[in-house]
Amino acid sequence: MIKTEEADMQTEAAQKCADTSIVYRTETDFPLHAPDLMTGILSASEFPEVCLIASGNGIHQILEQAIPCREGEIYIIAPSVPHAFYRTDPDTTLTVRRLRFDPVSFLGQEASREDSPQYCYGVFTENPLSTYAMLNIKTRAEVASLLDAICRELDDDLPSRQAALGAHMTLLLVSLSRYVGKAIKNLSSLPPKDHALATLALRFVNKEYSNRELTLERIAKELYVSQSHLSRIFKKMTGESFSAYLRSLRLTRACELLRDTSLTVDRIVEMCGLRDLPSFYHSFHAHTGMTPHQYRTQQILTPNQKRIGEKIMSILNEMSENLQKGKAKLVKELVEKAIAEGCDPADILNEGLLSGMSIIGEKFKNNEVYVPEVLVAARAMNMGVSVLKPYLVENGITATGRACIGTVQGDLHDIGKNLVKMMLESKGIEVIDLGVDVPAEKFVQTAIDENCQVICCSALLTTTMSVMADVVKAAEAAGIRDKVKIMIGGAPVNEAYREEIGADCYTVDAASAADAAAAFCKA
Repeated sequence: MIKTEEADMQTEAAQKCADTSIVYRTETDFPLHAPDLMTGILSASEFPEVCLIASGNGIHQILEQAIPCREGEIYIIAPSVPHAFYRTDPDTTLTVRRLRFDPVSFLGQEASREDSPQYCYGVFTENPLSTYAMLNIKTRAEVASLLDAICRELDDDLPSRQAALGAHMTLLLVSLSRYVGKAIKNLSSLPPKDHALATLALRFVNKEYSNRELTLERIAKELYVSQSHLSRIFKKMTGESFSAYLRSLRLTRACELLRDTSLTVDRIVEMCGLRDLPSFYHSFHAHTGMTPHQYRTQQILTPNQKRIGEKIMSILNEMSENLQKGKAKLVKELVEKAIAEGCDPADILNEGLLSGMSIIGEKFKNNEVYVPEVLVAARAMNMGVSVLKPYLVENGITATGRACIGTVQGDLHDIGKNLVKMMLESKGIEVIDLGVDVPAEKFVQTAIDENCQVICCSALLTTTMSVMADVVKAAEAAGIRDKVKIMIGGAPVNEAYREEIGADCYTVDAASAADAAAAFCKA
Protein backbone atom coordinates (compact mmCIF):
# COMPACT_ATOMS: atom_id res chain seq x y z
CA MET A 1 0.00 0.00 0.00
CA ILE A 2 1.53 3.34 -0.93
CA LYS A 3 1.97 6.20 1.49
CA THR A 4 2.09 9.14 -0.86
CA GLU A 5 0.00 12.13 0.13
CA GLU A 6 -2.40 11.33 -2.72
CA ALA A 7 -3.00 7.85 -1.33
CA ASP A 8 -3.34 9.14 2.23
CA MET A 9 -6.12 11.40 0.96
CA GLN A 10 -7.57 8.54 -1.14
CA THR A 11 -7.59 10.67 -4.26
CA GLU A 12 -8.56 9.18 -7.59
CA ALA A 13 -5.38 10.56 -9.11
CA ALA A 14 -3.30 8.22 -6.95
CA GLN A 15 -5.23 5.08 -7.77
CA LYS A 16 -3.04 4.49 -10.83
CA CYS A 17 -0.07 4.13 -8.47
CA ALA A 18 -1.83 1.90 -5.97
CA ASP A 19 0.93 -0.72 -5.99
CA THR A 20 4.01 1.50 -5.87
CA SER A 21 5.36 4.23 -3.63
CA ILE A 22 6.97 6.24 -6.41
CA VAL A 23 5.19 9.15 -8.06
CA TYR A 24 6.87 10.56 -11.15
CA ARG A 25 5.82 13.40 -13.43
CA THR A 26 7.15 16.05 -15.78
CA GLU A 27 5.70 19.53 -15.33
CA THR A 28 5.78 22.41 -17.81
CA ASP A 29 2.97 24.72 -16.67
CA PHE A 30 3.95 26.94 -13.76
CA PRO A 31 2.44 30.19 -12.44
CA LEU A 32 4.34 33.46 -12.51
CA HIS A 33 6.45 34.22 -9.48
CA ALA A 34 5.21 37.10 -7.31
CA PRO A 35 7.70 39.06 -5.16
CA ASP A 36 5.30 38.98 -2.21
CA LEU A 37 4.72 35.24 -2.54
CA MET A 38 3.55 33.64 0.70
CA THR A 39 4.96 30.24 1.51
CA GLY A 40 1.52 28.91 2.40
CA ILE A 41 0.77 28.29 -1.28
CA LEU A 42 3.75 25.96 -1.53
CA SER A 43 3.31 22.21 -1.35
CA ALA A 44 5.14 19.61 0.69
CA SER A 45 5.30 15.83 0.61
CA GLU A 46 6.01 13.40 3.43
CA PHE A 47 8.64 11.81 1.16
CA PRO A 48 11.85 13.08 -0.50
CA GLU A 49 11.55 14.59 -3.96
CA VAL A 50 14.12 14.80 -6.77
CA CYS A 51 13.61 17.77 -9.12
CA LEU A 52 15.66 18.09 -12.33
CA ILE A 53 15.39 21.34 -14.30
CA ALA A 54 15.12 19.79 -17.76
CA SER A 55 14.88 23.06 -19.69
CA GLY A 56 14.35 26.78 -19.21
CA ASN A 57 14.81 29.13 -16.27
CA GLY A 58 12.63 30.09 -13.33
CA ILE A 59 12.37 30.45 -9.58
CA HIS A 60 12.44 27.65 -7.03
CA GLN A 61 10.73 28.81 -3.83
CA ILE A 62 11.82 26.79 -0.79
CA LEU A 63 10.21 28.03 2.41
CA GLU A 64 10.87 31.78 2.55
CA GLN A 65 13.71 31.80 0.01
CA ALA A 66 13.26 32.36 -3.73
CA ILE A 67 16.19 30.78 -5.59
CA PRO A 68 16.81 31.34 -9.32
CA CYS A 69 16.98 27.98 -11.11
CA ARG A 70 18.08 27.06 -14.63
CA GLU A 71 18.53 24.13 -16.95
CA GLY A 72 20.86 21.43 -15.65
CA GLU A 73 20.31 22.09 -11.95
CA ILE A 74 18.94 19.42 -9.65
CA TYR A 75 17.31 19.80 -6.24
CA ILE A 76 16.64 17.05 -3.73
CA ILE A 77 13.99 18.17 -1.26
CA ALA A 78 13.69 16.52 2.14
CA PRO A 79 10.31 15.30 3.46
CA SER A 80 7.81 17.93 4.62
CA VAL A 81 9.72 20.90 3.16
CA PRO A 82 7.27 23.25 1.35
CA HIS A 83 8.47 24.34 -2.08
CA ALA A 84 7.27 25.19 -5.59
CA PHE A 85 8.55 26.22 -9.03
CA TYR A 86 7.56 29.42 -10.86
CA ARG A 87 8.19 31.18 -14.14
CA THR A 88 9.85 34.59 -14.04
CA ASP A 89 7.81 36.14 -16.88
CA PRO A 90 4.97 35.10 -19.24
CA ASP A 91 7.37 34.12 -22.04
CA THR A 92 9.66 32.03 -19.85
CA THR A 93 9.73 28.30 -20.49
CA LEU A 94 10.40 25.92 -17.61
CA THR A 95 10.26 22.12 -17.57
CA VAL A 96 10.88 20.18 -14.36
CA ARG A 97 11.11 16.41 -14.03
CA ARG A 98 9.96 15.45 -10.53
CA LEU A 99 10.29 12.14 -8.70
CA ARG A 100 8.79 11.49 -5.25
CA PHE A 101 9.59 8.20 -3.51
CA ASP A 102 9.29 6.31 -0.23
CA PRO A 103 12.83 5.33 0.91
CA VAL A 104 11.49 2.50 3.10
CA SER A 105 10.09 0.71 0.05
CA PHE A 106 13.21 0.82 -2.12
CA LEU A 107 16.36 1.54 -0.11
CA GLY A 108 18.36 -0.42 2.47
CA GLN A 109 17.73 -0.04 6.18
CA GLU A 110 20.45 2.55 6.80
CA ALA A 111 19.51 4.58 3.73
CA SER A 112 15.82 4.64 4.65
CA ARG A 113 16.20 5.91 8.25
CA GLU A 114 15.95 9.68 8.55
CA ASP A 115 18.18 9.74 11.65
CA SER A 116 20.96 7.93 9.82
CA PRO A 117 23.92 9.80 8.21
CA GLN A 118 23.41 7.49 5.23
CA TYR A 119 19.78 8.56 4.77
CA CYS A 120 19.16 8.55 0.99
CA TYR A 121 22.85 7.64 0.63
CA GLY A 122 24.02 10.88 2.25
CA VAL A 123 22.44 13.46 -0.05
CA PHE A 124 21.13 15.36 3.01
CA THR A 125 24.28 15.07 5.13
CA GLU A 126 25.10 18.79 5.39
CA ASN A 127 21.60 20.22 5.10
CA PRO A 128 18.50 18.25 6.10
CA LEU A 129 16.14 20.56 4.18
CA SER A 130 17.34 20.61 0.60
CA THR A 131 20.45 19.90 -1.44
CA TYR A 132 21.43 21.25 -4.82
CA ALA A 133 23.92 20.71 -7.60
CA MET A 134 24.63 22.03 -11.08
CA LEU A 135 25.17 18.95 -13.24
CA ASN A 136 27.55 18.77 -16.17
CA ILE A 137 26.30 17.51 -19.51
CA LYS A 138 27.44 13.93 -18.94
CA THR A 139 25.93 13.63 -15.45
CA ARG A 140 22.73 15.30 -16.58
CA ALA A 141 22.35 12.68 -19.32
CA GLU A 142 22.93 9.89 -16.76
CA VAL A 143 20.28 11.31 -14.41
CA ALA A 144 17.80 11.79 -17.27
CA SER A 145 18.41 8.19 -18.40
CA LEU A 146 17.69 6.89 -14.88
CA LEU A 147 14.50 8.96 -14.69
CA ASP A 148 13.46 7.52 -18.06
CA ALA A 149 14.09 4.00 -16.77
CA ILE A 150 12.01 4.64 -13.63
CA CYS A 151 9.20 6.05 -15.77
CA ARG A 152 9.24 2.94 -17.96
CA GLU A 153 9.10 0.64 -14.94
CA LEU A 154 6.08 2.53 -13.60
CA ASP A 155 4.29 1.92 -16.89
CA ASP A 156 5.02 -1.81 -16.84
CA ASP A 157 3.14 -4.38 -14.80
CA LEU A 158 5.85 -7.00 -14.32
CA PRO A 159 6.50 -8.92 -11.05
CA SER A 160 10.10 -7.70 -11.09
CA ARG A 161 9.13 -4.02 -11.20
CA GLN A 162 9.65 -3.36 -7.48
CA ALA A 163 13.20 -4.73 -7.56
CA ALA A 164 14.00 -2.79 -10.73
CA LEU A 165 12.70 0.45 -9.24
CA GLY A 166 14.80 -0.10 -6.11
CA ALA A 167 17.93 -0.64 -8.21
CA HIS A 168 17.31 2.48 -10.30
CA MET A 169 16.59 4.57 -7.19
CA THR A 170 19.77 3.41 -5.46
CA LEU A 171 21.89 4.17 -8.52
CA LEU A 172 20.26 7.59 -8.92
CA LEU A 173 20.86 8.65 -5.30
CA VAL A 174 24.40 7.27 -5.14
CA SER A 175 25.22 9.18 -8.34
CA LEU A 176 23.73 12.42 -6.99
CA SER A 177 25.45 12.11 -3.60
CA ARG A 178 28.79 12.62 -5.39
CA TYR A 179 27.74 16.06 -6.57
CA VAL A 180 25.27 17.68 -4.19
CA GLY A 181 27.75 17.99 -1.33
CA LYS A 182 29.83 20.34 -3.47
CA ALA A 183 27.07 22.93 -3.87
CA ILE A 184 24.77 23.00 -0.87
CA LYS A 185 22.40 25.94 -0.52
CA ASN A 186 21.80 26.48 3.19
CA LEU A 187 18.26 27.69 3.68
CA SER A 188 17.88 28.25 7.40
CA SER A 189 19.61 30.64 9.78
CA LEU A 190 18.13 28.94 12.85
CA PRO A 191 20.45 27.33 15.41
CA PRO A 192 20.69 23.55 14.90
CA LYS A 193 18.39 22.69 17.83
CA ASP A 194 15.69 25.16 16.75
CA HIS A 195 16.09 24.11 13.15
CA ALA A 196 15.42 20.49 14.14
CA LEU A 197 12.35 21.50 16.16
CA ALA A 198 10.92 23.60 13.31
CA THR A 199 11.51 20.76 10.84
CA LEU A 200 9.71 18.29 13.11
CA ALA A 201 6.83 20.75 13.52
CA LEU A 202 6.58 21.13 9.73
CA ARG A 203 6.44 17.38 9.28
CA PHE A 204 3.80 17.08 11.98
CA VAL A 205 1.64 19.74 10.29
CA ASN A 206 2.00 18.19 6.82
CA LYS A 207 1.04 14.79 8.20
CA GLU A 208 -1.85 15.85 10.45
CA TYR A 209 -3.32 18.85 8.57
CA SER A 210 -6.58 16.94 7.90
CA ASN A 211 -7.25 16.76 11.66
CA ARG A 212 -9.61 19.61 12.59
CA GLU A 213 -8.34 19.48 16.19
CA LEU A 214 -4.73 20.18 15.20
CA THR A 215 -3.25 23.14 17.14
CA LEU A 216 0.17 24.60 17.81
CA GLU A 217 -0.34 23.80 21.49
CA ARG A 218 -0.76 20.12 20.68
CA ILE A 219 2.40 20.05 18.56
CA ALA A 220 4.36 21.88 21.27
CA LYS A 221 3.32 19.23 23.80
CA GLU A 222 4.34 16.45 21.41
CA LEU A 223 7.79 18.04 21.00
CA TYR A 224 8.20 18.98 24.71
CA VAL A 225 8.76 22.65 23.97
CA SER A 226 6.94 25.84 24.94
CA GLN A 227 4.19 27.01 22.59
CA SER A 228 5.59 30.55 22.38
CA HIS A 229 9.09 29.33 21.45
CA LEU A 230 7.74 26.93 18.82
CA SER A 231 5.60 29.73 17.39
CA ARG A 232 8.65 31.99 16.98
CA ILE A 233 10.89 29.43 15.28
CA PHE A 234 8.03 28.14 13.11
CA LYS A 235 7.41 31.64 11.78
CA LYS A 236 11.12 32.23 11.27
CA MET A 237 11.42 29.08 9.17
CA THR A 238 8.23 29.40 7.12
CA GLY A 239 7.72 33.17 7.04
CA GLU A 240 4.14 32.71 8.34
CA SER A 241 2.33 32.22 11.62
CA PHE A 242 1.26 28.67 12.41
CA SER A 243 -2.45 29.39 11.84
CA ALA A 244 -1.81 31.13 8.50
CA TYR A 245 0.45 28.32 7.31
CA LEU A 246 -2.04 25.61 8.31
CA ARG A 247 -4.95 27.43 6.65
CA SER A 248 -3.00 27.93 3.42
CA LEU A 249 -1.81 24.32 3.46
CA ARG A 250 -5.36 23.04 3.78
CA LEU A 251 -6.57 25.28 0.97
CA THR A 252 -3.66 24.21 -1.24
CA ARG A 253 -4.58 20.57 -0.64
CA ALA A 254 -8.19 21.42 -1.50
CA CYS A 255 -6.98 22.95 -4.79
CA GLU A 256 -5.10 19.74 -5.59
CA LEU A 257 -8.17 17.59 -4.95
CA LEU A 258 -10.40 19.86 -7.02
CA ARG A 259 -7.89 19.74 -9.85
CA ASP A 260 -7.00 16.04 -9.80
CA THR A 261 -10.19 14.30 -8.66
CA SER A 262 -13.97 14.38 -8.99
CA LEU A 263 -14.57 14.29 -5.23
CA THR A 264 -17.48 16.36 -3.95
CA VAL A 265 -16.81 19.67 -2.21
CA ASP A 266 -18.24 18.25 1.04
CA ARG A 267 -15.76 15.37 0.93
CA ILE A 268 -12.85 17.69 0.18
CA VAL A 269 -13.76 19.93 3.13
CA GLU A 270 -13.75 16.86 5.37
CA MET A 271 -10.48 15.46 4.01
CA CYS A 272 -8.63 18.76 4.31
CA GLY A 273 -9.61 19.40 7.93
CA LEU A 274 -11.63 22.51 7.07
CA ARG A 275 -14.38 23.64 9.42
CA ASP A 276 -17.52 23.77 7.28
CA LEU A 277 -18.79 24.56 3.77
CA PRO A 278 -19.65 28.27 4.24
CA SER A 279 -16.26 29.14 5.74
CA PHE A 280 -14.52 27.02 3.10
CA TYR A 281 -16.22 28.89 0.24
CA HIS A 282 -15.27 32.22 1.82
CA SER A 283 -11.64 31.20 2.45
CA PHE A 284 -11.26 29.51 -0.94
CA HIS A 285 -12.46 32.60 -2.79
CA ALA A 286 -10.02 34.76 -0.80
CA HIS A 287 -7.22 32.27 -1.59
CA THR A 288 -7.86 31.84 -5.34
CA GLY A 289 -10.32 34.55 -6.40
CA MET A 290 -12.70 31.81 -7.62
CA THR A 291 -15.37 29.48 -6.32
CA PRO A 292 -14.39 25.80 -6.06
CA HIS A 293 -16.32 24.90 -9.21
CA GLN A 294 -14.79 27.80 -11.16
CA TYR A 295 -11.36 26.60 -10.08
CA ARG A 296 -12.11 23.00 -11.03
CA THR A 297 -13.25 23.95 -14.53
CA GLN A 298 -11.13 27.00 -15.34
CA GLN A 299 -7.84 26.82 -13.42
CA ILE A 300 -6.34 23.92 -15.31
CA LEU A 301 -6.08 24.51 -19.04
CA THR A 302 -6.92 21.62 -21.32
CA PRO A 303 -4.61 20.85 -24.27
CA ASN A 304 -7.21 22.52 -26.48
CA GLN A 305 -7.09 25.69 -24.35
CA LYS A 306 -3.29 25.75 -24.48
CA ARG A 307 -3.47 25.55 -28.26
CA ILE A 308 -5.82 28.54 -28.48
CA GLY A 309 -3.38 31.02 -26.99
CA GLU A 310 -3.47 33.41 -24.03
CA LYS A 311 -5.06 36.40 -25.76
CA ILE A 312 -7.99 34.49 -27.26
CA MET A 313 -8.34 32.37 -24.12
CA SER A 314 -8.69 35.56 -22.08
CA ILE A 315 -11.64 36.62 -24.27
CA LEU A 316 -13.23 33.18 -23.99
CA ASN A 317 -12.82 33.11 -20.20
CA GLU A 318 -14.42 36.55 -19.97
CA MET A 319 -17.22 35.27 -22.20
CA SER A 320 -17.77 32.27 -19.92
CA GLU A 321 -17.80 34.41 -16.78
CA ASN A 322 -20.29 36.92 -18.20
CA LEU A 323 -22.51 34.10 -19.46
CA GLN A 324 -22.64 32.71 -15.93
CA LYS A 325 -23.75 36.14 -14.71
CA GLY A 326 -26.45 36.30 -17.40
CA LYS A 327 -24.98 39.36 -19.13
CA ALA A 328 -26.36 38.59 -22.59
CA LYS A 329 -25.27 41.85 -24.26
CA LEU A 330 -21.66 41.45 -23.10
CA VAL A 331 -21.61 37.81 -24.20
CA LYS A 332 -22.78 38.84 -27.68
CA GLU A 333 -20.08 41.53 -27.89
CA LEU A 334 -17.39 39.08 -26.75
CA VAL A 335 -18.46 36.52 -29.37
CA GLU A 336 -18.13 39.21 -32.03
CA LYS A 337 -14.72 40.22 -30.63
CA ALA A 338 -13.49 36.61 -30.66
CA ILE A 339 -14.62 36.20 -34.27
CA ALA A 340 -12.83 39.44 -35.21
CA GLU A 341 -9.65 38.09 -33.58
CA GLY A 342 -9.85 35.05 -35.87
CA CYS A 343 -10.83 32.53 -33.21
CA ASP A 344 -12.15 29.20 -34.46
CA PRO A 345 -15.99 29.15 -34.11
CA ALA A 346 -15.77 25.70 -32.50
CA ASP A 347 -13.45 27.09 -29.81
CA ILE A 348 -15.83 29.98 -29.15
CA LEU A 349 -18.68 27.51 -28.76
CA ASN A 350 -16.85 24.97 -26.61
CA GLU A 351 -14.47 27.07 -24.50
CA GLY A 352 -16.56 30.24 -24.23
CA LEU A 353 -20.28 29.43 -24.33
CA LEU A 354 -20.65 25.76 -23.46
CA SER A 355 -18.00 25.88 -20.73
CA GLY A 356 -19.92 28.69 -19.02
CA MET A 357 -23.20 26.79 -19.17
CA SER A 358 -21.46 23.65 -17.90
CA ILE A 359 -20.33 25.57 -14.82
CA ILE A 360 -23.87 26.84 -14.28
CA GLY A 361 -25.14 23.28 -14.65
CA GLU A 362 -22.68 22.02 -12.05
CA LYS A 363 -23.61 24.82 -9.66
CA PHE A 364 -27.30 24.09 -10.21
CA LYS A 365 -26.67 20.43 -9.43
CA ASN A 366 -24.95 21.44 -6.16
CA ASN A 367 -27.64 23.98 -5.20
CA GLU A 368 -25.24 26.90 -5.58
CA VAL A 369 -27.54 28.61 -8.09
CA TYR A 370 -31.25 28.28 -8.76
CA VAL A 371 -33.72 28.36 -11.66
CA PRO A 372 -33.58 32.17 -12.24
CA GLU A 373 -29.78 32.13 -12.60
CA VAL A 374 -30.00 29.18 -15.03
CA LEU A 375 -32.61 30.98 -17.11
CA VAL A 376 -30.61 34.22 -17.48
CA ALA A 377 -27.45 32.25 -18.26
CA ALA A 378 -29.32 30.29 -20.95
CA ARG A 379 -30.61 33.54 -22.44
CA ALA A 380 -27.03 34.85 -22.61
CA MET A 381 -25.86 31.62 -24.28
CA ASN A 382 -28.64 31.81 -26.84
CA MET A 383 -27.65 35.39 -27.64
CA GLY A 384 -24.07 34.29 -28.25
CA VAL A 385 -25.10 31.26 -30.30
CA SER A 386 -27.31 33.44 -32.52
CA VAL A 387 -24.21 35.44 -33.51
CA LEU A 388 -22.04 32.35 -33.87
CA LYS A 389 -24.45 30.06 -35.74
CA PRO A 390 -23.69 31.27 -39.32
CA TYR A 391 -19.97 30.71 -38.72
CA LEU A 392 -20.59 27.22 -37.33
CA VAL A 393 -22.62 26.30 -40.42
CA GLU A 394 -19.98 27.79 -42.69
CA ASN A 395 -17.29 25.67 -41.03
CA GLY A 396 -19.40 22.52 -41.16
CA ILE A 397 -19.51 22.16 -37.37
CA THR A 398 -22.33 19.89 -36.25
CA ALA A 399 -23.89 19.13 -32.88
CA THR A 400 -22.50 16.34 -30.71
CA GLY A 401 -25.85 14.59 -30.86
CA ARG A 402 -29.58 15.04 -31.27
CA ALA A 403 -32.43 14.60 -28.80
CA CYS A 404 -36.18 15.21 -28.76
CA ILE A 405 -37.84 16.34 -25.57
CA GLY A 406 -41.38 16.96 -24.38
CA THR A 407 -43.84 16.79 -21.51
CA VAL A 408 -46.01 13.69 -21.91
CA GLN A 409 -49.64 13.65 -23.00
CA GLY A 410 -52.10 15.04 -20.45
CA ASP A 411 -49.47 17.21 -18.73
CA LEU A 412 -49.01 20.92 -19.48
CA HIS A 413 -46.10 21.65 -17.14
CA ASP A 414 -42.92 22.74 -18.89
CA ILE A 415 -40.50 24.39 -16.42
CA GLY A 416 -38.56 21.20 -15.75
CA LYS A 417 -38.62 20.25 -19.42
CA ASN A 418 -37.24 23.67 -20.40
CA LEU A 419 -34.44 23.42 -17.86
CA VAL A 420 -33.39 20.03 -19.23
CA LYS A 421 -33.50 21.45 -22.77
CA MET A 422 -31.13 24.28 -21.78
CA MET A 423 -28.74 21.86 -20.11
CA LEU A 424 -28.78 19.56 -23.13
CA GLU A 425 -27.92 22.48 -25.40
CA SER A 426 -25.11 23.45 -23.03
CA LYS A 427 -23.56 20.05 -23.84
CA GLY A 428 -23.66 20.80 -27.58
CA ILE A 429 -26.68 18.58 -28.22
CA GLU A 430 -29.24 19.70 -30.80
CA VAL A 431 -32.68 19.58 -29.18
CA ILE A 432 -36.07 19.21 -30.90
CA ASP A 433 -38.58 20.61 -28.40
CA LEU A 434 -41.99 18.95 -28.82
CA GLY A 435 -43.59 21.13 -26.15
CA VAL A 436 -46.25 19.82 -23.76
CA ASP A 437 -49.09 17.29 -23.96
CA VAL A 438 -47.04 15.09 -26.32
CA PRO A 439 -48.45 11.62 -27.20
CA ALA A 440 -46.13 8.60 -27.18
CA GLU A 441 -46.32 8.15 -30.95
CA LYS A 442 -45.05 11.69 -31.55
CA PHE A 443 -41.93 11.11 -29.46
CA VAL A 444 -41.11 7.99 -31.48
CA GLN A 445 -41.95 9.43 -34.91
CA THR A 446 -39.80 12.52 -34.20
CA ALA A 447 -36.90 10.31 -33.15
CA ILE A 448 -37.22 8.44 -36.48
CA ASP A 449 -37.66 11.54 -38.66
CA GLU A 450 -34.92 13.59 -36.98
CA ASN A 451 -32.50 10.71 -36.35
CA CYS A 452 -32.41 11.33 -32.59
CA GLN A 453 -30.19 9.28 -30.31
CA VAL A 454 -32.16 10.23 -27.19
CA ILE A 455 -35.85 10.69 -26.26
CA CYS A 456 -36.45 12.75 -23.11
CA CYS A 457 -39.87 12.45 -21.43
CA SER A 458 -40.99 14.76 -18.62
CA ALA A 459 -44.01 14.50 -16.31
CA LEU A 460 -45.14 16.36 -13.21
CA LEU A 461 -48.49 14.62 -12.60
CA THR A 462 -48.82 11.09 -11.27
CA THR A 463 -51.78 10.56 -13.61
CA THR A 464 -49.61 11.16 -16.71
CA MET A 465 -46.48 9.18 -15.84
CA SER A 466 -47.94 6.02 -17.44
CA VAL A 467 -47.49 7.66 -20.86
CA MET A 468 -43.73 7.13 -20.39
CA ALA A 469 -44.33 3.38 -20.48
CA ASP A 470 -46.29 3.91 -23.69
CA VAL A 471 -43.26 5.69 -25.22
CA VAL A 472 -41.07 2.65 -24.48
CA LYS A 473 -43.65 0.30 -26.01
CA ALA A 474 -44.09 2.54 -29.08
CA ALA A 475 -40.31 2.57 -29.65
CA GLU A 476 -40.28 -1.24 -29.47
CA ALA A 477 -43.19 -1.49 -31.89
CA ALA A 478 -41.46 0.87 -34.35
CA GLY A 479 -38.28 -1.24 -34.23
CA ILE A 480 -36.02 1.56 -32.95
CA ARG A 481 -35.69 0.49 -29.30
CA ASP A 482 -32.10 -0.64 -29.78
CA LYS A 483 -31.19 2.58 -31.60
CA VAL A 484 -32.52 5.18 -29.19
CA LYS A 485 -32.11 5.82 -25.46
CA ILE A 486 -35.22 6.79 -23.50
CA MET A 487 -34.74 9.10 -20.51
CA ILE A 488 -37.45 9.98 -17.99
CA GLY A 489 -37.70 12.64 -15.31
CA GLY A 490 -40.09 14.62 -13.13
CA ALA A 491 -41.48 14.70 -9.61
CA PRO A 492 -43.58 11.48 -9.67
CA VAL A 493 -40.97 9.16 -11.21
CA ASN A 494 -37.91 7.47 -9.74
CA GLU A 495 -35.32 4.81 -10.49
CA ALA A 496 -37.68 1.98 -9.56
CA TYR A 497 -40.27 3.24 -12.06
CA ARG A 498 -37.60 3.52 -14.77
CA GLU A 499 -36.66 -0.10 -14.21
CA GLU A 500 -40.33 -1.14 -14.18
CA ILE A 501 -41.13 0.36 -17.61
CA GLY A 502 -37.79 -0.49 -19.22
CA ALA A 503 -36.52 3.05 -19.87
CA ASP A 504 -32.76 3.62 -20.09
CA CYS A 505 -32.16 6.44 -17.65
CA TYR A 506 -33.71 8.42 -14.79
CA THR A 507 -32.04 11.49 -13.28
CA VAL A 508 -32.99 13.68 -10.36
CA ASP A 509 -32.06 17.03 -11.92
CA ALA A 510 -31.54 18.79 -15.25
CA ALA A 511 -27.74 18.89 -15.05
CA SER A 512 -27.49 15.14 -14.44
CA ALA A 513 -29.90 14.54 -17.33
CA ALA A 514 -27.63 16.54 -19.65
CA ASP A 515 -24.59 14.56 -18.52
CA ALA A 516 -26.36 11.27 -19.19
CA ALA A 517 -27.66 12.38 -22.59
CA ALA A 518 -24.19 13.55 -23.62
CA ALA A 519 -22.77 10.15 -22.67
CA PHE A 520 -25.49 8.40 -24.72
CA CYS A 521 -24.75 10.59 -27.75
CA LYS A 522 -21.02 9.86 -27.57
CA ALA A 523 -21.69 6.13 -27.31
